[in-house]
Amino acid sequence: MPRTPIHRPSSPRRRWLARAAASALALAAAAGGAWAQADFPNRPVKLVVPFAAGGSDTMARAFAEKLGAVLRQPVVVENKPGGAAIIGSQHVAQSPADGYTMLWLGGGSLTPVLIKDLKFDILKSLRSVVSIARGGMTLMVPGAMPVNNFSEFMAYAKANPGKLNYSHTAGSILLATEMLKSKAGFEAVAIPYKGSTQVATALMTNEIQMGIDVPVFYLGMIKEGRIKAIAHGAQERSPSLPDVPTLAEVGVRDLQFAFSYGIWVPAGTPDAVVEKLNAAFNEVLKDPSIRERLAQAGVVPVGGGTEVHAQNTKAEQDMWAAAAKQIGYHPQ
Repeated sequence: MPRTPIHRPSSPRRRWLARAAASALALAAAAGGAWAQADFPNRPVKLVVPFAAGGSDTMARAFAEKLGAVLRQPVVVENKPGGAAIIGSQHVAQSPADGYTMLWLGGGSLTPVLIKDLKFDILKSLRSVVSIARGGMTLMVPGAMPVNNFSEFMAYAKANPGKLNYSHTAGSILLATEMLKSKAGFEAVAIPYKGSTQVATALMTNEIQMGIDVPVFYLGMIKEGRIKAIAHGAQERSPSLPDVPTLAEVGVRDLQFAFSYGIWVPAGTPDAVVEKLNAAFNEVLKDPSIRERLAQAGVVPVGGGTEVHAQNTKAEQDMWAAAAKQIGYHPQ
């Protein structure tokens, strides 16, 4: 007959050796992780722009060049357009949380009240690294319109009920214009356009009588007088349009068309890596050529700690949510 195995309790020495081995393995793993973070980056870093080439990636590429010099590793810009920035954002969120894949994106871009059935939560799936800059959209009218400031535009709008059209290329622009209509008390009909090129043409030909958009594309036409900028929606005046007053300055004190943009990495990225990236971006933001490019784009550099951009994003999401609730707006 086979003997029944006898289980003898392990000796104190064996138990001690087992615990020591487990502790050594844990320490080795922790040391390896710490070493990898201290060595970061030891290979090229990727900066994802969730839009097509030729737009916001121009500024991203300028930052990438300077950032590469600070980090002593190449920083490669990769365009991943589609889905109103969702495709590129999800790609970064699903990447390894090691700091080697970053996202360049505006804070309020992925806001539930602006995108129908939005399932992606930027504040949960990503972690903010740094706020690059803040700015706002500008209220513009045709150069031939007989108005030169906001009060004259309001008088014109109220004197011509049912005769004003406005452009929109995104939910944020549609909502911003509807809020302005509600606050200021005038009527205008929305006409959708594919992009800023079509909006500029519509303004210059008087197909539309007002448009709200980020001003950088229109600066040349504004300086030539073919388009007039009459109010700016940020906290402060745009560096590229210093003579254009803010909405608060023209009397609309409880409304902004503000935005910010910055850098994100996957949630779970180690603190040490995020802090190192934050320090590198803050160093780039000190560069005079970068600050000049930001000014030309009409935005104000921000920088600061790792949580600043997340806080700004939450504030923007709350701003749009409150605006949508006030006028009963639903994403298109």
